[in-house]
Amino acid sequence: MNYDKIILEMLDRIKALEDQVGKLTGKKMTEQIQHNEITQMKASKKYRRLSELLDGSESKSVTLTFNEIEKIVGFTLPESAREHRAFWANTTTHSIALSWLCVGYKTVDVDIINEIIVFER
Repeated sequence: MNYDKIILEMLDRIKALEDQVGKLTGKKMTEQIQHNEITQMKASKKYRRLSELLDGSESKSVTLTFNEIEKIVGFTLPESAREHRAFWANTTTHSIALSWLCVGYKTVDVDIINEIIVFER
């Protein structure tokens, strides 16, 4: 059973439910508001170099290997990065995710086997 896929699907369903509740309560939960909130957050110092690289890119899509990310940040990624797709989820609860979310990127493809990740604006 692919638990990572199940967790990601659950997170997507929770977001959809939050959006529906926002509409029912009159709160605007549009993607633009969420984007503004995220871009006001800052990447942790630990992953700041990844943030800076993505922020400096003029490309809509950036593809990096896990090894390239390790060279950028200056340390080895945790084993969970190589074992669980959920490590790369677009969530504000993970400090690494803030490194791409706060500069307007999101993960759109994660290949755990080949250790490749694709970020997209």
